[in-house]
Amino acid sequence: MPVNIHGKQYMTVAERVNDFCKAGTKNGIETELVTDDGSKVVMRALIKDANGMIQGSGYAEEVRGSTNINKTSALENCETSAIGRALASVGFGGTEYATANEVTDAILQQKVMEATERLVAHNKAVVRNIDAIYAIKTHIANDELIEALTVASDIDQEDKALLWMAPTKGGIFTTIEIAELKKTNKLRVK
Repeated sequence: MPVNIHGKQYMTVAERVNDFCKAGTKNGIETELVTDDGSKVVMRALIKDANGMIQGSGYAEEVRGSTNINKTSALENCETSAIGRALASVGFGGTEYATANEVTDAILQQKVMEATERLVAHNKAVVRNIDAIYAIKTHIANDELIEALTVASDIDQEDKALLWMAPTKGGIFTTIEIAELKKTNKLRVK
């Protein structure tokens, strides 16, 4: 059964292979390891007719350790993707060329990259504002909340947004420190 991802129907490789076998063609699937250099794996899959003529092909690349499955089974995962792409090239792909597995992996990788970019931006803001951060943390620890808020108000708005990242996402300030600043700011505004 195809998987709905963002309104599009993607078939799994298993479904494509099943449909291919049910079609009763004399075509076969052949795979070849193109590269395995210890960090990445590249596979090619060919769909050949009974005379050995290539009817379609598909390539796939996986980086070892990039996902949980690729920590132990990058070669197998790569071969499966190559087969799915080769089958799509000869009409066994449903409405989309990519497989459900590939799209799911791509979405996961995109989320990881976005989180990494946010964390890098946060860390750069920490470097730019390390003295202010130290002062804020010291003032909070000494129960000098107005002074902490005064230092915080001098931080650039863009950096402030980056620095106030939740600690569960790698933020520099603890949940208690952020709450103290917010509470003090509300008292100060009134």
